[in-house]
Amino acid sequence: MANQLWDKVSFRCQKRCRGEGDIINSLRQWPKHPYKSKVLNHLWSIIPGIVLWNVWKKRNHRIFKNKRSPLEETWSRIHRNIQETMALQVWTKEDLPSTDNEHNILVNWQLQLPQDSLKISTSNNNCKNICYWKAPPKNSYKLNFDGASKGNPGAAEYGGILRDYEGIPIRIYFGNIGWDTNNSAELEGLWQGLLQAWNLNLQPLMVEGDSQILINMATRIQNGSLARKVASSWRLEARLSDIAQKLSNFRAISFIHTKR
Repeated sequence: MANQLWDKVSFRCQKRCRGEGDIINSLRQWPKHPYKSKVLNHLWSIIPGIVLWNVWKKRNHRIFKNKRSPLEETWSRIHRNIQETMALQVWTKEDLPSTDNEHNILVNWQLQLPQDSLKISTSNNNCKNICYWKAPPKNSYKLNFDGASKGNPGAAEYGGILRDYEGIPIRIYFGNIGWDTNNSAELEGLWQGLLQAWNLNLQPLMVEGDSQILINMATRIQNGSLARKVASSWRLEARLSDIAQKLSNFRAISFIHTKR
């Protein structure tokens, strides 16, 4: 099955992925920059990790859970993972393919790549607004966080992503906090993101979230307000105190509200 997956990749990329011997030998000899365009070279660089990860998961499901999935199901997952990973990057016009042959490879992968920014369109066909992810200034970083609860209160989860000024993901995180509110989940997403940024020394840092309430709270704390005066409820006060203490350690940090 693994060989069939690599052959599918070869067909899409118009490059031979599987050489003589086993796949380990092929990976050791994996070309670094086989294309002229930056987009396709990045695509080529992420393929081994995504394919190997999905083959590994399929193997574990077969061995430990006695579950067997068809080849096309695994291939569809690989294809989706590649599309999602490529969508995290920020591209300029100069990065895109300049030849028909390389352009056809993008078509083969069904990659819809915007220029200059990451375009995120909503699923609502009646919505005319289009949101864009904007890169932070050069040599700085951006944290995007979010959180929600099903029912408010209800099962609450959070997540976020840290990227550099080129849009390259540095850390993706997520988790759950049990039964709680939307604001608590949003706040935990912010807190966990700040911890990740601090531990990785990602500064200067821009923080972007779609909760106006949380962005306002964080901004007020950054300006010196006490957590107990900023918190809209007792549920948030303790975590806001943690955030206040952590913010004092950052040499440069700013907060931005973005639309949902």
